[in-house]
Amino acid sequence: MLSASSIESALRARSLPGQYVPLGEFVMPSYDGWGIANVPATLAALFGASLPAPCPPLQQELWSGWSDGLQRVVLIVVDALGYLQLQSAMAADEGLVFHDLAEAGRLVPITSLFPSTTNAVLTTLWSGYSPAAHGVLSYELYLRELGVAASTLFFWPIYHRQRDALSRWGIDAETFVPVPSLAKQLSRHGIRTRLFLSKAYMDSMLSRIHTRDVHHVYGFVGMGDMWLGLQRVIEQHQQEKLLLVAYWDTIDGITHNYGPDDDAWSVELQGLSTMMRSAFLERLTPAQRKGTLLLVVADHGGLATPVRAAVRLSDHALLRDALSLPPLGENRAAFLHARGDTLAALRAYVEDRLCSFFVTLSREEVLASGLLGPGPVYEETPHRLGDLVCLARGNHYLARDEYQLQLLGRHGGLSAQEMLVPLLGVRLDAL
Repeated sequence: MLSASSIESALRARSLPGQYVPLGEFVMPSYDGWGIANVPATLAALFGASLPAPCPPLQQELWSGWSDGLQRVVLIVVDALGYLQLQSAMAADEGLVFHDLAEAGRLVPITSLFPSTTNAVLTTLWSGYSPAAHGVLSYELYLRELGVAASTLFFWPIYHRQRDALSRWGIDAETFVPVPSLAKQLSRHGIRTRLFLSKAYMDSMLSRIHTRDVHHVYGFVGMGDMWLGLQRVIEQHQQEKLLLVAYWDTIDGITHNYGPDDDAWSVELQGLSTMMRSAFLERLTPAQRKGTLLLVVADHGGLATPVRAAVRLSDHALLRDALSLPPLGENRAAFLHARGDTLAALRAYVEDRLCSFFVTLSREEVLASGLLGPGPVYEETPHRLGDLVCLARGNHYLARDEYQLQLLGRHGGLSAQEMLVPLLGVRLDAL
């Protein structure tokens, strides 16, 4: 079995087919067995099933021994729990439950995908398809079908912040992504999917896209009823082949508002650890532990992004005037749409004036590089990418207005802090 440190070293050294990105400062996403994109097919494989999606299961050595007598998988998705941040927290606090889980199971790094952002990763987790195939590439996209620059997290036009406004413009949760749901694919093999989700998100457009065909969605108010609810569902459905998922997002909010190095981040993780132990693990009976695999993963990590690291669009009039739309995508992976025939001048400006802040790729280079994963490439994906993609170096980011300067932590880029995420697995009958 490879050690966590050797896997981390290998992930940091990876390149991609058709590689255009200079190696050294970036961690490339894995779609071939070492990344979050491989988790859906792994879930199916653990139950002896398979998915038609092009992203294969994780390398088998990462999950060997977990499938024997498996009855259910409890998948905990912790938004913004980066592997490097988790390692630092564990080194500073020996009381965290993750020590016990790792000792009885396995804790290794895998990669996020590109861009390393929630709606792209969750759409992959809930389908098994890459961003290239499902088209939910980033936080903000130009949606050609509506002729609007919009948030695909909140499904509102970027300058009209009314949640799910695009549902009234004709966006349909059942058809927005052109790939089948994970729940539907698993149900064909007799596996039922149940989800715990904050009540604040239950009826959102993005949640409805992800929860297509999920057998039941349970809304929770806080951490307490989430963990207790997981235990109760196991108790009530012990004879069911079950994928039981819970999504917890508070660490992401803390990362954005205070930065990943703030004490609030570690305090929140301590609370998650305590509640996982007392309200879930310690309440499970031996019969409920039997045949239960606990998996903890994250969509991405986080990086401190102080105001001084910003590249302000207002300081670059030639760049601004060459754009047909405001910069979209992510602050740390900006999608630029050129105005008219300005593309060559736009790229020249970024590469000449901003090369210490960004690596610039054309749409064609991004698609050829494999950054968005294997196809089939959805017909809208190239249009949503824009003409140029600016990959942030260090902790820099592109801010199009003052509002975007407020966040002290970000993700979406290719730094190790953003791209390395944990895969923590343990058979609970081994605890």
